[in-house]
This record gives sequence, C-alpha cells and structure tokens, in this order.
Amino acid sequence: MAHVRAAQGQARGVRLPRNCAEATIKDVGVIGVESGWEIYVAGNGGIKAEVAQFLCKVKTEAEVLEYAGAFLQLYREEGRYLDRTVHYVARVGLDYIKQRAVDDADNRKALYARLQFAVSGEKDPWQERAAGVAKHEFELLEV
Repeated sequence: MAHVRAAQGQARGVRLPRNCAEATIKDVGVIGVESGWEIYVAGNGGIKAEVAQFLCKVKTEAEVLEYAGAFLQLYREEGRYLDRTVHYVARVGLDYIKQRAVDDADNRKALYARLQFAVSGEKDPWQERAAGVAKHEFELLEV
C-alpha cells in the first residue's frame, strides 16, 4: 500500500519518503495512519540529525498538500538566507508555525495559494517519467 501511495504521489510531482523513519528527518514528512495523515516539519538528516516535530493530523490528501504547502510558504517568506527549516522553526517556535499555518484557516489558505502561484510555472519533474517508458511504475497495483 505504501508503494502504491508513493507512486501516486510521485505521479503528481510529490516526493514521498520511502518509510516512516525517513519522514521524521525531512523538512516536511507525511506519515499515513489509520485515520488520515500526520504531518511533521523541521526534520534534519546528515551529521547533526534532528527529528521532525509534529505539526498536525489531517484526514485527506488535499489537506496534506494545503497544510504542508502553507508551512513551506511561511518558511519561504520568513526564513533567512541559507536557513534550514529546522533552524527557522527553532527560531520562531512551533507554536507560532501552528498559529499561522494550522489554526488560522484564512491565513493557511492564503499561504497555500501563494505557494501554488509560485510553483505554477515549474515543470513537474515526474510528469515525463510517468507518461513515458516508466509509465508502468505509476500504475495502481491490484492487491
């Protein structure tokens, strides 16, 4: 099931972690749970690993994109040059992030809309692969 979801995400241009452990050291990590999705932010791999912090739990894939996108846009707008998400969140605090990107629905939607506008001209890196010789990698598996 995880591989099916990963393939679906990659077909839409979303790079999903390969497992739950990887999701906890990413700038944004998403873990599927029985009742929806848990979103984690500000993880850091490498020499000084940092475990991501729990942002929120949502029910739908559309909400995953909106909440994670709002976090990323907030970081894009407020982060300092060469600042990693882990340092940005440490500086402003997770409560501040939650207030702006989770609790305030109007602000969350506005942040996500600005992110969508910013990336609207970008080419989907998976689209060519999903439509070409690797199309079979993106087809749903029958279980």
